Amino acid sequence: MISLYVIEKDLAQILLEIEDSGGVVSSEMESKLAITQETLNTKCAAYGYVVMEKEGNVSLIDAEIKRLQILKAKQQSVIENLKTRVSDAMLEYGIDKIETPMLKLSFRKSESVDILDESLLDAKYFSYKPTIDKTAIKSDLKAGLLVEGATIVSKDNLQIK
Repeated sequence: MISLYVIEKDLAQILLEIEDSGGVVSSEMESKLAITQETLNTKCAAYGYVVMEKEGNVSLIDAEIKRLQILKAKQQSVIENLKTRVSDAMLEYGIDKIETPMLKLSFRKSESVDILDESLLDAKYFSYKPTIDKTAIKSDLKAGLLVEGATIVSKDNLQIK
């Protein structure tokens, strides 16, 4: 089957021939134009079916990712519960280290910061990542306000149903 690129190229060539003839469309050109348009419609429809199939696959993959994330969270919860039980038992019995031929359990010193009251902290301890509110920008632009560095762009988005 002819590629979309070739169909578009053929269609452009026919339109150029029509332009060169001063807009006069011969029966041969009209026939070529109809065939090319029909081929283009068929090819685009075929692409549309492929897009729909791929979107279905993406939905299935998303569902599988969600299922696996839930499974992962359950496994992490089990890990944390088991580690807590072992840690609590070792601390209760004053055991610092357990060694077997296959593994070693021990405590390692670490430090962390607990925030007691966030409102008392100096501003230098906060970090912020600026985000752009495109909805507000669009609203201001539509209201006639000048927003430097932004503009509304109209697009034609392909919809496949």
